[in-house]
Amino acid sequence: MKLKIRTKVSLGIIFLFAEFALIGGLSMYYISSIKYSSELMIKNNYWSVHYSENMIQAIDETHTAVNSIFLNKNYHYDKNSLAVSFNKFEENLNIEDKNITEFGEKDLVQSIRQDFLKYKSLVSEQNIESSNDKVIYYSTTVLPVLNELKAKIFTVSTLNMQAIVQKNATLNDMIRRIYKNLSIMLAFCFIITFSFMINFPNYIAGPIKKITENIKAITNNNFKSRIQISSNDEFNELAEAVNSMAEKLEINYKPELIEKPIVKIENQLNENLVLQNIQSLLSSVSVLVESISLNNHNEILHQQSLAIKEVESELSKVTKL
Repeated sequence: MKLKIRTKVSLGIIFLFAEFALIGGLSMYYISSIKYSSELMIKNNYWSVHYSENMIQAIDETHTAVNSIFLNKNYHYDKNSLAVSFNKFEENLNIEDKNITEFGEKDLVQSIRQDFLKYKSLVSEQNIESSNDKVIYYSTTVLPVLNELKAKIFTVSTLNMQAIVQKNATLNDMIRRIYKNLSIMLAFCFIITFSFMINFPNYIAGPIKKITENIKAITNNNFKSRIQISSNDEFNELAEAVNSMAEKLEINYKPELIEKPIVKIENQLNENLVLQNIQSLLSSVSVLVESISLNNHNEILHQQSLAIKEVESELSKVTKL
């Protein structure tokens, strides 16, 4: 497939842009993954711990009032005070029931709900008034249920705290893997970019150097010199044109200069015409190389452009003789 030099330069720039876009896209993807994972894995567990603390606080508030009911004979049963604490407990329990994240947590929450309803029934005014010995009733019936209820709430809190620690360790492992992957990708892209920056100017400057050296040889009447360029672009076309002219000069003009001195002036005119054609080609190449060097800020190509202009200037002097 034949590609022009300008197309190859454009493809090189597009490749570098795609390379940096890939790195930027991967970085944004990994950052989003970390953010999503941290919020999803840890946030819900944190709220479960928070709801458990609120339930413990609410049950302690009820426990203070229940202690006074059973142990203080002068204490009046306050329905409103217990109702506020019970409502607070149920509110947090219902929210926690919708925030299940760990294995076994659902069963624990259901068991807590059952124990809470049992505890709420045991400390109701009707059961308290019907008990013959409030102290024994409290110590043998109410207190074991209360302790069991609080133990299960602590278990939910501990389960979620352990999950936070475990998920935080998993998240740290994930961050290390992302850092490793990005480091490998950056190193790979750096090697490719560095290789591109080193080799691409030589890809342009190499053929130019061969062409200018060959044209200098032609100006010194060395028509046997040939240019060998493997690329399939404008440089190859220019090299073939210069080789073709050198071949014609070698075949037609050099023997005539030796064997037919009479037509020397005519041959010189023809040679001047060929050199003028070469000078025209060099002018086109000089403009192309100078344009590429300015677009890529490449000093090597700029020096090659100056060298071509120098050869063009020499040819101009030769054709005017």
